Amino acid sequence: MGEAKRRIAYALFLLGYPDGVDRDTLRLLARKVPLDEYEEEMAGSIFCPGCFTNIERTPKKDELLSNGRTPFYRHLPKYKEIACYLRAKRPKGKRYTSEEEARRAINNKELSIITAFLTEKPENNPSLDPNLYDETAVEDKDGEISNVPIGRHVGESFELPSKISTVAGICRNFDENLNKYFFLPSARHAVKLAELLKNVDEIDYDILEESQTPRLYFGLITYPLVGGSDSLYSTKMTRLKCHESVKDFSLKDIASTCLAKGITKESAGRIVVFYGVIESNGIGLGVSGLSWGEYALLPKKYNDLLLPELGQ
Repeated sequence: MGEAKRRIAYALFLLGYPDGVDRDTLRLLARKVPLDEYEEEMAGSIFCPGCFTNIERTPKKDELLSNGRTPFYRHLPKYKEIACYLRAKRPKGKRYTSEEEARRAINNKELSIITAFLTEKPENNPSLDPNLYDETAVEDKDGEISNVPIGRHVGESFELPSKISTVAGICRNFDENLNKYFFLPSARHAVKLAELLKNVDEIDYDILEESQTPRLYFGLITYPLVGGSDSLYSTKMTRLKCHESVKDFSLKDIASTCLAKGITKESAGRIVVFYGVIESNGIGLGVSGLSWGEYALLPKKYNDLLLPELGQ
């Protein structure tokens, strides 16, 4: 599988900053410290720009590790239960010892079972002003009891209440959901949201050679709603920041649906989250054919949880 990708490009340094103080204070006063600017005196006063817990540089002194790998910032083990997209770890599935335990997790909002996404826009959900939609509409609803393979033992399934859901629902209360376990359609086990998400900026053409199943991705919008005519029924391409080896990456949908979801000509710099399969798109990559519930804008206030460099 290879080494997990090191994601923390810089640390936030603030001498004497007490761990646990609100992130806005740290973001405002801290200095950004890339790996090559780290100094030993900073130990104990550097923080992750994603989850704002203490981190450390490895190694603390030498420029290279004994095995030749370059230095990196890493989270401290004592914060392992705090979800962070910048944590360099592979997804770890959660299994439950009994149906009762799984139901308690659902009741305590620690687990969400999603066996399907909404295929069409709800009739009682009119197009919203993009500024209002920034808080995400409430359109998820209860689904049927589903047989879910999340038991402790191989092949063990539980009958659990599910949701007919939307990605918008996942984006709502996103800071809380990052620590929550989600069981998505066709999944084998429940996984923390922070470990499910993958940035399209990390995807190259090799993905076309893989046997893909739908998964959760996110991307930074660079050029919204390009191409097509001015008709609300024309197909528009919303360009996302992509891997340096990829010509371009597009999320394709008709203009009226994009607008109903708050994607406008002014949406550059926003993050869109989607559930789907990445395919070839001309000379680039892209995703198309998404149902109503399979993509949504992330509210601006959560941008820095996925891309700390967007924090003000």
